[in-house]
Amino acid sequence: MSFATVIVGHGSRDAEAEAAFLQWMDLYRSRHPGRSFAHAFLELSPPFIGEVLREQAAQNDDIVVVPLSLLPAAHVKNDIPLAITSLRQEFPQHRLTVTPALGLHAALVQALQQQIECCAGFDPKEWTLLVVGRGASDPDANSQLYQIARVLAESAGMRQLEIAFVGITWPRLDEVLQRLARLKPKGILMVPYLLFPGVLATRIGQMFDTFVAQHPWIRGERVGPLGVTTALCEAVEDRIADARGTPRYALPCVSCQYRVPLGALQEQVGGMKSLLWSVRHQATHQQGKPHQHAHAPLKKHVLVCTNHDCNNKGSTVIAETMQRELRKLSLHREYRVTRTSCLGRCGEGPTVAVYPDGIWYRNFQKEDVPALVAQHLQKDQLLSERIDSIL
Repeated sequence: MSFATVIVGHGSRDAEAEAAFLQWMDLYRSRHPGRSFAHAFLELSPPFIGEVLREQAAQNDDIVVVPLSLLPAAHVKNDIPLAITSLRQEFPQHRLTVTPALGLHAALVQALQQQIECCAGFDPKEWTLLVVGRGASDPDANSQLYQIARVLAESAGMRQLEIAFVGITWPRLDEVLQRLARLKPKGILMVPYLLFPGVLATRIGQMFDTFVAQHPWIRGERVGPLGVTTALCEAVEDRIADARGTPRYALPCVSCQYRVPLGALQEQVGGMKSLLWSVRHQATHQQGKPHQHAHAPLKKHVLVCTNHDCNNKGSTVIAETMQRELRKLSLHREYRVTRTSCLGRCGEGPTVAVYPDGIWYRNFQKEDVPALVAQHLQKDQLLSERIDSIL
């Protein structure tokens, strides 16, 4: 029985993305001389999967199809199995196997960890790790990104983690960036969980760079996609081994900190530490009960300085206009506007502060009221051009 492997990529109209895929295929072939390999694409770029599978089936009777996909979205679960079903009707005696998506794999986590280590000047305990995925309509694929991001954060020794998507599902990248602006971390390290450069990677990078430029008080660093790396070869090999019944691990230990080195997690395991970790795991922890309120809490509280300097610049009119706008939209019970004495920003007013967000605006104008109500209060999108500070 002759054996062949078909690596299936998504396909792209972007020349850089296609070139990176082909370069990785050359790397993979060079690591396994003598084996039969072929590549195909699902769409956008030839050669297409149906043609390649038929050609390989004419020459080999044992074919393993590997979706070069990080997460198990619709292409992996629907498109490739449909192509295999059609092929089985033509070659009923052949052994045709499709592997799962690459998913969580220690080699991929380690490859991203190496990229993170190349970013100098950040404290992992004070910076936020932002992992960005493509986004899918399949909750299984989306949930796996959360698992991968958590392993990556812990292996990098980072204690603040955010996950975002650029399409189809939530939370969207722009929404997460707006929330991070209010949290005011010392810095954000952005990791796109993508295979190769391309249109999507470029869009994510541009969105992040624009955010950093608009919020200069937050430092920003970002790494690139996985790219042409031997880690991807290792992950593919494990998928092939599993499909052929020769798995490398007897247990599902491909991402287990007790079996493979995962950065900062290594400090927690081994010898007595491993035993103490198990004992701690069995200990119970009492959870504090949340405080109960007899009234519905406000969503946000807007403070408008109406002291002498700000009042001369129209702050009283601003407060009245905002109250009228909230009443017109029937939002006055959820958002409250309070006039205050001096807020300590004399000469920079009118000053407006929004809590619990801790956002202070300066040189606020009556014309800014509709945008504040529609964007900041209701959609949590900050008015960047008016921000004075974030507390």
